[in-house]
Amino acid sequence: MPSPQPYVALLRGGSREPPRRLGARAGALVLTAAAAVAAAGALAPAAEKPKDIPGSRFTYIHRLPLLDADAKPIKTDDPMPMPFSYKGTCTKCHEYETVRQGWHFNAADAKVPPGRPGQPWFVIDRRTGTQIPVSYRAWPNTWRPEAVGLKPWKFIQTFGRHTPGGGPGEMTDVEDPQARWLVGGSLGINCAACHSGDPTYDHIEWFLQVAGQNLMWAAAATTDLATVTGAARSMPDTYDPLMGPEDERTAKNAPTLKYNKTKFDDKGRVFFNLPNQPPDNRCQFCHSIREVGRFSPDVWKTDQDVHLASGLTCTDCHRHGLDHQVKRGYEGEPGDETSPHLATLTCRGCHLGDPSAPADPDRIAGRLGAPVPKHVGLPTVHLERLTCTACHSGLYPRERTSRVQTSMAHALEFQGDFRGDDALPYMVEPVYARRAYDGKIGPQRMVWPAFWARLDEGKVTPLASDDVYTAAKAEFDKKTDDGKATPLGAEKVAAVLAVLAKQEGAKGQPVYVSGGKVHRLAADGKLEAAAHEAAEPAAWPVAHDVRPAARSLGSGGCTDCHAADSPMAFGQVVIETPANLGPPETKGMYAFQGRDPTQLWAWAMSYQFRPMFKAVGFATAALIGAVLLLYVLQGLAAFLRWAARKAPQG
Repeated sequence: MPSPQPYVALLRGGSREPPRRLGARAGALVLTAAAAVAAAGALAPAAEKPKDIPGSRFTYIHRLPLLDADAKPIKTDDPMPMPFSYKGTCTKCHEYETVRQGWHFNAADAKVPPGRPGQPWFVIDRRTGTQIPVSYRAWPNTWRPEAVGLKPWKFIQTFGRHTPGGGPGEMTDVEDPQARWLVGGSLGINCAACHSGDPTYDHIEWFLQVAGQNLMWAAAATTDLATVTGAARSMPDTYDPLMGPEDERTAKNAPTLKYNKTKFDDKGRVFFNLPNQPPDNRCQFCHSIREVGRFSPDVWKTDQDVHLASGLTCTDCHRHGLDHQVKRGYEGEPGDETSPHLATLTCRGCHLGDPSAPADPDRIAGRLGAPVPKHVGLPTVHLERLTCTACHSGLYPRERTSRVQTSMAHALEFQGDFRGDDALPYMVEPVYARRAYDGKIGPQRMVWPAFWARLDEGKVTPLASDDVYTAAKAEFDKKTDDGKATPLGAEKVAAVLAVLAKQEGAKGQPVYVSGGKVHRLAADGKLEAAAHEAAEPAAWPVAHDVRPAARSLGSGGCTDCHAADSPMAFGQVVIETPANLGPPETKGMYAFQGRDPTQLWAWAMSYQFRPMFKAVGFATAALIGAVLLLYVLQGLAAFLRWAARKAPQG
């Protein structure tokens, strides 16, 4: 291999050789490079894009020219500049269609397996007592968005605040007379929402731009590269963002973008701070949780996940390639069976490994320095029937479940009248339930749906909350003598159902789903309730925050779980509902595990006598041992006497 020194000299403008030899070698270098380029051109197809080839842990410096959605260069001196687009800017190296396959963007694709249930979105309406779980994925006890009147445009307007763009934000071909894609543009994938390492990136600005229907401007507005004013929401349906406002009146409120010219270098490029691993702060904007209630601690009094406290990052476990198929980290996740490198990115795989393949280094425990627990004294049946999170994750179980709020459901990152401990949806944790997809018992979060619907031949069809409010506005808006809104009690529910029953052309009996039951009017005009599968709660596993081993269930002994008052088996699950149809109903935790409470109680009571059983057992074993030793000694003495008789004299 030739020495690199001549090429270094060429790059530096100096030389270690005479000019003639340098010129000859430089000429040879140019000819060689030209020949290589020509050969590559002959082998590679024309206009082939550079490929994203991983292999180095080096952080690539993203100093790039800005391009709009049509891949046209952004010019800062343009009198009406267009917003730059990550689709146009990044696809020089990264294939956009491949990125769109990612878990954060592919929910609406019916061909994508739903995977283990996760947190759905919740359509809420305090006026009508509505909290209904919706998801594009086929998760149990959730509804498709379109089933409750949420087409892509309205879905983005409702939930776009906590999405990274893409998905429904680009479903502009769905027929919807209310959609204003031509006015506000589509909401493309915002790469910086997850990948930006710039401390000036502004998630709140993303929300404001989406709320103002400035979809095509939203990504640019979150950076310090541009400032966006005005709102497409105030523009008429005939507004064309490519043509601009038609008169001075609309120009005052029209979306306007101004680039920060100091961020552009002499070549018209800007710098994007994109580290190899996205910062945890990006993940936590959408994936945070807090406990609420009278006795709940403030966030600053609580601890973060033990993994983060130990120096790990979210993406140390939740990894992905260019396809953005983020590892969710549960056992049996699709793809793990063919890649042992991924199989050990679960709780069990990382800490315990796969003992069935001890010779495979990819299946050995202790990944990233994870401690390997011994579980001294713990019968192996616990590892077979319980999830790791049953002992190590979520809120510590108490006598009753606690109410919690999450970023996606309650917009924890925003301030306003909608916030408060009583904000919908009412979500409870931890519910130790048996999971249908693997049969193991683990902690879950649950929300019992509440919505208005029609019941026809046993099938429940939800009604849009806006339509219900419009139809029964007089009933919903009734006030008490002191001017306050009357609570949504049995009387008001019955009155609204009576109004809905009079609607012409409506098929089916009107009902109100709440508290795990379907409520409808009986012949006497009063409410009657019955169980129905449509009233079952939406549930998903609790993964974080993970507690250290010293604060896990079982660290205090067997009676942490095996006691007559153990919350894990006998705790009360509060069925929270926005309607006041009587005292809140509760269920024993055992009911969600399919276990017999009498058997559990008998088993728990046996632990009360375990110390005595152990003492008696040890004493009995000692007595039996002494008796056996006595017989052994007697046998030895008899043998010696026999040997003495048989031995020759002298």
